[in-house]
Amino acid sequence: MENTQLLVVAHYFAQPTMGDKVNDALRMLAEATRNESENITYEFFRSTEDSDRFVIIETYRCAQGLELHRQTEHFQRIGVGIITPLLVRKEVKSFPIPPDESRR
Repeated sequence: MENTQLLVVAHYFAQPTMGDKVNDALRMLAEATRNESENITYEFFRSTEDSDRFVIIETYRCAQGLELHRQTEHFQRIGVGIITPLLVRKEVKSFPIPPDESRR
């Protein structure tokens, strides 16, 4: 399981009217995160019904990749320093992705 890829799904709920600022910060964070060696994908989506709500979907080569991501300068500066104070709440869940053979 140690080398199993990890899927992360996060729901961000911005403070009212802060959606544009969160969106801009997520663009910066996504660009930096996609350059991490353990990151496979980083995508985020803004709700069409509520412009202050976001879903982030990330994939890492292994669980340690997520921990390394959380320690990066860009995550600390953008994710913790800019985005988190703009949120009412966030929900983050991780899911191991089984190797291809076990999904058949």
